[in-house]
Amino acid sequence: MKLRSSRLQQRETSFPDLDVTAPFESFDDNSAMSKALRNPLVLDIILGQLNNSDLRAARLVCREWGDVGAGLLGNRTFLPVNKLFRCDGSRLYQVTPVHEKLTRGIRILDRFDPSVPTKRTDDVITKVFTELSSTLAQVTREIEFHVSLKKFEAAFLHGLRTLKSTQIQQISILVTSRNANVDKDRVQALRKLPLQKNLTSLKFQTSQHVLYGTSGIHAFQPLLKVLIDSAPTLTTLEVTASFYPSLEGCRNLQVLKFLFVNCTNAHAACPKFNMAAVTSMLTSVKDSLIKLELGYADGHAHGFYYPVNIQGRDLDLPVMTNLTSLVLNAPSEYLIHNFFDEGHFPKLKNLSFKNYYLGLTQFSTHINLWKPHRGVQSFTLTTRSYCQPGDKFGEEIIRLFPTAKKLELRLNPCNYCVQEFIESFEPWGLEEIKLIVESENIAAGMAGILRIFASFNGVKSVHFQDTIINQVDFSDYIQDIILHSRGFKNVEISGLVVPEMVDVFRPIFEASGAPVDFKGGVYRNYSN
Repeated sequence: MKLRSSRLQQRETSFPDLDVTAPFESFDDNSAMSKALRNPLVLDIILGQLNNSDLRAARLVCREWGDVGAGLLGNRTFLPVNKLFRCDGSRLYQVTPVHEKLTRGIRILDRFDPSVPTKRTDDVITKVFTELSSTLAQVTREIEFHVSLKKFEAAFLHGLRTLKSTQIQQISILVTSRNANVDKDRVQALRKLPLQKNLTSLKFQTSQHVLYGTSGIHAFQPLLKVLIDSAPTLTTLEVTASFYPSLEGCRNLQVLKFLFVNCTNAHAACPKFNMAAVTSMLTSVKDSLIKLELGYADGHAHGFYYPVNIQGRDLDLPVMTNLTSLVLNAPSEYLIHNFFDEGHFPKLKNLSFKNYYLGLTQFSTHINLWKPHRGVQSFTLTTRSYCQPGDKFGEEIIRLFPTAKKLELRLNPCNYCVQEFIESFEPWGLEEIKLIVESENIAAGMAGILRIFASFNGVKSVHFQDTIINQVDFSDYIQDIILHSRGFKNVEISGLVVPEMVDVFRPIFEASGAPVDFKGGVYRNYSN
């Protein structure tokens, strides 16, 4: 069996056709070597060493090799099923058979073979479900569906209805529409699907090029609703949208990631951000949620600045009885009064703030809404602004979360600020700190941060991220970096990847025995 190579997108796979040959006429199928090389456990190890490109191009000479190879590709990749179908005049047909193990994950795109006329593109989606009905029902575990038109939505749902009972565990919807006309039709309820008892995970996302557009984002809300209603065992839901999904039937939902997209104020069909709608959504899953992430994206805001939200007063607030992990992305939007305390989050252990203007009013405004919480054990703070000397967030955080033992900070480089942060957190008695420093472009600054951080007695690690340092500058300080990293659990340096620089500096760190994982971040110094 041979798996054809192809130039497909990442995680896509090619289509195998049967090509079984005997390379040696005298080969003994019953020999010990032959049996070993047909053993699935052995083949899984051998073929598992190949990357996807090599595995696609490999000539798999017998059924056992083909089965294992197809299984590995099926677990690693999505099969782009649109490529299976072409038109010859009025005839829409499947161009090649496909190994059923390759259908474990399938990708249905809104792009089709050039032979398919526009008026028949939805027929391709219908054909996918009719021609592959048996494998889709029994083998497929994950579907990724790219949708831009209502007729694609209708064909997709019709296909799922024809399958009835399936083994599908995850469905991801990626909205790619930039067509304003999609939003003009009146939103209509869709006919229910058969219960998908194995469907435990749903994702509804907007692609990056549409995220800050003016339309097409909310038009497929009924599609998400009908999928949610069909999944009684749904445990994970990730939504990026300009609407608030109804979660009334989600009795088993444990993980919710919700990012509200403010598509535009001028587009009447796009609702504005509504805090009451958020708390109402949470009320439906208040007893089942374990992990919650709330975010906000506004393509019309300047930079990373989001205006402070003043809606969060006098709301009906749920008690999140089993929630252990809370992530607030853009906390200035989620200013909910009388909510952030032990009474409403009795089991909270992990708390994360992603706030892009540390040192300005946004973070202070939000943190002032919190009351002391003795259950929080891990605290993470992410910022993309340059911290300023005199920032005293450490003292306030210690007061609010006195029992936390693990801290993660993401900062832009500033030696004095790092020193003040470390000193301000010393009374906390932390057991572990992870520091992520973005865009450090001076080797002396890197060595200085390690030297300052070395005084912390607990478990410590640093990741210098998005680093760009001159080769000569880095060479001058490499021994200081090695010296000051000795007491760390891990020091990772990444950024601009110049292979020849990685080949030069990585062996130096490895030979030193220092816990430095050098992945890049240094560019070559060209002399005149």
